[in-house]
Amino acid sequence: MTDLTFKLPLRLTFRLTRDDIAAFERLPRELTRSGTLAFFATIFACGMTLVAFEEQLGGFVPETLAGYSNIIFAVVAGAIGFVAFSLALTLLSYWRISQAEYPSEDTEIEVFQYNLKISDGRPPRTLQWNSIARVIEAPAHVFLCLTPRNAVIVPLRAFHSVADMRAFADLSEALSHGADGNA
Repeated sequence: MTDLTFKLPLRLTFRLTRDDIAAFERLPRELTRSGTLAFFATIFACGMTLVAFEEQLGGFVPETLAGYSNIIFAVVAGAIGFVAFSLALTLLSYWRISQAEYPSEDTEIEVFQYNLKISDGRPPRTLQWNSIARVIEAPAHVFLCLTPRNAVIVPLRAFHSVADMRAFADLSEALSHGADGNA
């Protein structure tokens, strides 16, 4: 596989680990509509809490800045809300990693021109290339994303080299776009 051209069918075999799932969970993602709403709701809740205790917290604002206390409280509410939301997302990520099920047997992926066949101890499944919404190449993984929360994870150890992994990512990208007629 070191010539960077793959003859199909291609067979990849590897053992999926919790670290592989963690790599997928820690990918940067855009907030969904509900996530954006939750973000601003968190900041709003922090702001309302500060307003409720404004008199008790007024002593923390120096006399020279007393006229700007509302602005100061708004900035503080935003900062506290951002930190609280970030912490919640981090904890959710750790929870998802700890709850993730991963196969106890080796995963075998057979790559064909029109589909992928995945065997991992569960009933084998076949995925058409047009079901791959996005291919993400990371330093040690290729993620074949079916949805934003569901992906086929292919670690670097399934390949002979980083160049082979990159070539597989490029092939996957081409096949997934070609399946839609876009390539």
